[in-house]
Amino acid sequence: MALAMPLLASSGFVALQAAPRSAVRPAISMKIEGMVGESAPLGFFDPLGFSKDASPETMKKYREAELKHGRVAMLACFGMIVADDKSLFPRVFAKFSSNPLQAIVDTPKLGWLQILTFIMFIEVLGIINSRRPDYEPGNFLGSSQWETDDGWKSYQTKELNNGRLAMFGAIGMMVGSYITGKGPIDVISGGGSVVF
Repeated sequence: MALAMPLLASSGFVALQAAPRSAVRPAISMKIEGMVGESAPLGFFDPLGFSKDASPETMKKYREAELKHGRVAMLACFGMIVADDKSLFPRVFAKFSSNPLQAIVDTPKLGWLQILTFIMFIEVLGIINSRRPDYEPGNFLGSSQWETDDGWKSYQTKELNNGRLAMFGAIGMMVGSYITGKGPIDVISGGGSVVF
């Protein structure tokens, strides 16, 4: 659906023609300066110096890990907010606690088996996909072939920054729930107790 939106928004429909592979995909470069994800005022942020002597292949692995962690953290934040009993979303699993740490304990073994099986399936699919010669970090389903203009770099930077924020957000929600024993919305709203 999202891929069809640019076609609908254009002034007219033009039949798509197959372009040579080199014309569709920009050259892959994983340099440190000017790397996608740089944001003002910090620019390229690497306080522990992981990228100091890293090869381009190692930088691709680092970027892949950062994107995976960011995407999982965004889903985790959304899941913790939706699962809270104070959320505006209808609760699917009403019998589970709003506290995400308690919900982990309350999840039945069959549920954990389903979760871990899905994670393994996605990881295997990612490994198979990453063996393509034109693979770029985070390009899980080949979606970057649809975006070759300057907006694609902006989109990637936004995704990285949202993922970075979500990693801190997920940790903050879990720490707040650990301290208070309440759900994240209850912790954010005060819930009758002071967290810090």
